[in-house]
Amino acid sequence: MERSAQHQQQAASVSLVHKIPGIGTKPFGALIMVLNKNNVLALIETLTPYNQGTTFLFKEDGGWLFTTTRQNDPTALDQAILAQVLEKEERADTFLLGWEKNNYSVTYGNFTRMGAAWFYASAAPLTSITAPVIFISKWIMYTSTALFLFAVILSWFASRRLYTPVDKLLKTIGGSKDESPGKPVRNEFELIESQWNNLSRESQTLQTRLDRQLPHLREGFLLQLLHGYMYAYSEKELRDRMAHFGREVHNQRYCIVFVQLLGFSKLGGRFSEGDEGLITFAAANMVEELIPNRSIQADVINFHDLSVGLLVSLPHQMPREQFDQEVVQISEEIIACIERILHMQATICISRATDAIKQVPVLFEETKLALSFRRLHAGNQIIDIDKLDESESRYAFDYPFDLEKQVLHAIRIGKEQEAVAFIKVFVTDLSHKSANEAMLKQGTLHLLGSVLHVVLQSGLSIQQIYDSANLYEQLCQIREPDEIVEWFESRVIHPFIRDFSQKQNMQMRQIIEKAVDLQKQYKTDISLDSCADALKMSPYVLSKTFKEVVGINFIDYLTHIRLEKARELLRDTDLKISEVADEVGYQHSYFNRLFKKQEGVTPSRYREMSRTG
Repeated sequence: MERSAQHQQQAASVSLVHKIPGIGTKPFGALIMVLNKNNVLALIETLTPYNQGTTFLFKEDGGWLFTTTRQNDPTALDQAILAQVLEKEERADTFLLGWEKNNYSVTYGNFTRMGAAWFYASAAPLTSITAPVIFISKWIMYTSTALFLFAVILSWFASRRLYTPVDKLLKTIGGSKDESPGKPVRNEFELIESQWNNLSRESQTLQTRLDRQLPHLREGFLLQLLHGYMYAYSEKELRDRMAHFGREVHNQRYCIVFVQLLGFSKLGGRFSEGDEGLITFAAANMVEELIPNRSIQADVINFHDLSVGLLVSLPHQMPREQFDQEVVQISEEIIACIERILHMQATICISRATDAIKQVPVLFEETKLALSFRRLHAGNQIIDIDKLDESESRYAFDYPFDLEKQVLHAIRIGKEQEAVAFIKVFVTDLSHKSANEAMLKQGTLHLLGSVLHVVLQSGLSIQQIYDSANLYEQLCQIREPDEIVEWFESRVIHPFIRDFSQKQNMQMRQIIEKAVDLQKQYKTDISLDSCADALKMSPYVLSKTFKEVVGINFIDYLTHIRLEKARELLRDTDLKISEVADEVGYQHSYFNRLFKKQEGVTPSRYREMSRTG
């Protein structure tokens, strides 16, 4: 028992003896250290990170020091490993060892402690080494699979969410892959692309049309604004409309520049009546070309009646002097361009300035009225309302009453050319006496009223003659004296005299018919005077009218009727010559002379010839 305990104690511990050198060859002493096996084994186990396998220490000569067994006895695996290590020439290496259907990874090496070399060997099955890798691989695989499935589900859900608006878009554009004409469509996105291209082309087409129509829309808006048709709109709404058409509306001042073209009647054969719109169009284009060269913003309005308007807007902070200078300069350029290209004159009227768009219609009406103050013989003119002298509208002039009487008399007696000549003298005299256009208009309007009074006195209908036209308004639109004369001739004098002549002709024919009926009473002592008394008109007028209608005078026609009846009585009756003369209203002797003069034979001879022949 005692020996066995000693053996176990030896097996359970290891003593390390370290001699202490002394004097001479003999050691001075020894340092003995006893190592606890369990602690040494724990230290040995740290040499390998795996729980399976074996680890042991051995001497350089192959003697055993420590193993992982409790009795410190090497196992068969330890002995096999040691045998393989001792065969190796390297002092440290790693190799594989097959043992009992398992493969082991063996690592051996050495280290020095307390001046002695210690050798170790460690073996672990490959399954223990690869187990963490396999576990991690499986974990990665399972995690990847789970993530893949999650990604598939998420992608399916996302694709559904993404395809929903695509499907809605397809339904909105009304297309399908089967309905696509032309090139076949493989998927929805190609169909959307195709439809998008179509919509883009249509959008570009519509945008092009809108760009073309925008100037017309802006001009239509400005026409409505100038004529006061947009009075119900507020200032903000009008400014929004202006901004919609691309115009700056903040801190802006506005004024009207009205251009009136003159001298159309003097262009001769270059233009004919009805070309006013063409000339106005050309003038409007010239004005539009001049605007970009100036520092002002202006919209051009074509009124198609030899007049052009400009709605000018300038920054509010611009000084008044610079404002006036800009407007006057553009007006001078417009006049020069019209005179050079169209060979016409122009009068330009500049309105007052305003900050409110709602005041633009009022300024427009003031500007048109101010044109009446242009001087008739001054040529091109620029009228600034702010600088207009009010005394110009107070000039007095002599109205040519004598010329008016001559005009009216010529109209009454139906002398068209004479009436037109007197009107020309009347307008010329009035234009020389007038200080401006307003006075000329006033005089010609008075003459028109007098002419219409004569029309009423004639018994004709003014509405029927002039087709219910507003003659006063037409006359107000004419600005040139020559054009006023032409207008009076073609639109006033000629229609009246034409209808009046037709009425007179009808009345005269009725009178002549009555006169002819009276002449059937040839047995009575009828004469021109008695017939005129019966018809209540003068013998002179009756004789003149009778000849114009019948072709011969009154006496000759009466003689023709009587002699015709006498010839009939001589042929068909046995009445005496004196009795035939009495039947036709002649005395016997006068009848014989008159009959022989007209027929060449006497009444008795005529009877003989008619019966024997």
